[in-house]
Amino acid sequence: MNKIILAITFLALSFNCSLAFAAPDEVYLFRHSEKLTGKNPALSEEGKARANNLVTLFKEHQNIHLFSSNYKRTLQTAAPLQAHFNTKLNVYNAGELGDLKNELLKLKGVVVVIGHSNTTPQLAELLSNEKELAMSEIEFSHYYKLEKTHNDLFNMYKVRRLSMKF
Repeated sequence: MNKIILAITFLALSFNCSLAFAAPDEVYLFRHSEKLTGKNPALSEEGKARANNLVTLFKEHQNIHLFSSNYKRTLQTAAPLQAHFNTKLNVYNAGELGDLKNELLKLKGVVVVIGHSNTTPQLAELLSNEKELAMSEIEFSHYYKLEKTHNDLFNMYKVRRLSMKF
């Protein structure tokens, strides 16, 4: 009986450790850049400039995993990063953030997710188990940087809310 309990404990610990090692070291969550009006609007000129400037935040990295919801404004915000890193753009369903969380936790390295004013704080909460403030509909300069914790079994990520200074 003790051998069975020991084996189950070992498997549980191994599984938890493998999740901790598989998860990305850093996750960046952005709301799309400034947009025009209308249904599924494109980026404004200001939004295009902000999207181009996102590349400067990742100059030190050689590669990233890039995710965007399937809307013009998010895809256009992600486009400069995709071109700079010559990487695949993974399109996710903005209504299925739990599925996105599970997909992200299988990756290693640096992950960038372009979302919306409502989904970006929700995803930060899902990944960190911390309550986040809502984003205003006119707020485009703030983003989240989630850094992997190595000593907390309940919170996989520590969240920092940062501001872009462009």
